[in-house]
Amino acid sequence: MAVIKEGTAAHINGQRIDVAPGETLLQAALRQGIAFPNRCRVGACGTCKCRLAEGQVRALTPPGYLLDDDQIKRGYILACQSVPRSDISIEVALGAPAATSATGKIAAPAPEAPREPAGFWDYAKYFGFHLVGLSATVALLAGGGWITAGLLAIVSFYILGDAVSGNDLRTPRYGRPALLTGHLWLALPLVSLISFAAVWGVSAGDPLGFGAWLTSWTGYDVIAAREATTLGHHVSAVILTGLMIGMIGTITAHELMHRTWDKVSLLIGRWLMAFSLDTSFTIEHVYGHHRYVSTTVDPATAPRGRSVYAHIAISTVKSNASAWHIECGRLRRQGLPVWSVHNAVLRGWAMSAVVLALAWAVGGAVGLAFFAACGLMGKALLEVVNYMEHYGIVRDPAAAVQPRHSWNTNRRISSWTLFNLSRHSHHHAQGDVPYQDLKPMADAPMMIGGYLTVMVLTLLPPLWHALMTPRLLAWDRDFADPGERTLAREANAASGIAALVRAANQSSRGQLEASSVSR
Repeated sequence: MAVIKEGTAAHINGQRIDVAPGETLLQAALRQGIAFPNRCRVGACGTCKCRLAEGQVRALTPPGYLLDDDQIKRGYILACQSVPRSDISIEVALGAPAATSATGKIAAPAPEAPREPAGFWDYAKYFGFHLVGLSATVALLAGGGWITAGLLAIVSFYILGDAVSGNDLRTPRYGRPALLTGHLWLALPLVSLISFAAVWGVSAGDPLGFGAWLTSWTGYDVIAAREATTLGHHVSAVILTGLMIGMIGTITAHELMHRTWDKVSLLIGRWLMAFSLDTSFTIEHVYGHHRYVSTTVDPATAPRGRSVYAHIAISTVKSNASAWHIECGRLRRQGLPVWSVHNAVLRGWAMSAVVLALAWAVGGAVGLAFFAACGLMGKALLEVVNYMEHYGIVRDPAAAVQPRHSWNTNRRISSWTLFNLSRHSHHHAQGDVPYQDLKPMADAPMMIGGYLTVMVLTLLPPLWHALMTPRLLAWDRDFADPGERTLAREANAASGIAALVRAANQSSRGQLEASSVSR
């Protein structure tokens, strides 16, 4: 006879609601029509904090990341991260924040339109991600000119594919989300295979007899091809491997690290980040970037006028410092020692050390140095993506994050093979939504093109600024609210870009004239 799990009851300011097994307090409240304050729903903003007056909850993430000492002492919890262990009673100021459209105007939340059921292709299209990774592996093992050809082919596939395939504006209803999670988990063995192939390509011997086995199985002499690989093609291997670590490792990890309710996904996400030597990203991104995005506090948001090369260095240093500060604050609030196994930053460094040790075991000192270069390339790629997703956009830190605070794109190849990372506007507006359910947000600020196209453009700062300056001015005019226009004017004045400085001066003169007329 099946055992039926019973839920619990929660009393919100005295009003009873039912909480299903495994359901968070926020999910139960919203399901039953309670106007519970919330924004990110992944424990990154603190909007849903409330005081636990009675009962016990299980915290999906440590509350010390968001709540201060006084709030923890007074019994505050995060509703989006709290699963009741017993009947509970909480106190909270109800009333959802006003919804804001992409243009900054106040709007009532629109009911979700019915979504068509997902078909076979809707599931299969995400396997393009894995085909790209396997293609890169084949190119690395083929050696020589095939490595460079593989790199050029993959970059061309994204740039030309996005150019000719148009936009994907569909969001079907998926009945088997577990299959889509499986897509994500497969990234760990795939990035491991790619990294092994890359390091084997510079090793002196034949670790594990892999080359002899592959040659006998395929008839292609991979050992001879490796020996014939020149320095230029090894450079291509670093770029190709770094690109795959950034795409297959970091992009997948980005999706998994938001799944605070799924410990397996969180663990896989952290191991994926270990390949780019950047496990601290899992802390700073969720508890820093999502909280402060598009503000001067956020290391990942590039101000107007900054080049991508400066941003890679500045954001890397400041993001790691932010992650350490966030983690130390959490440990202090929980009464735990900083230099201990409780420190997630230190555990992350240990995970990266394990990956580097494996690279040394396969390829020796050369393999270690080669893989470190690939990992740093993957980290640089992450900062390029951060740069282009939020470049120049401004926001008051006290205001809610809205779709207008990210650059978006719905290009088909980018969406399908990057797990909808391109639908970035919806992701930042509602961080708990799985990648398959992200909406295209066609009225959000749009990138110049697909992801690889824009990445290449960022590497040419004069061209980048020439293309983005009109878009920034259009953002100021069409998307910014009055407060953000003031912030934009200040950002334009400090940008060092002539057209933006002129716009700031004209705006200031216009305000002075309007002020004198009103007097």
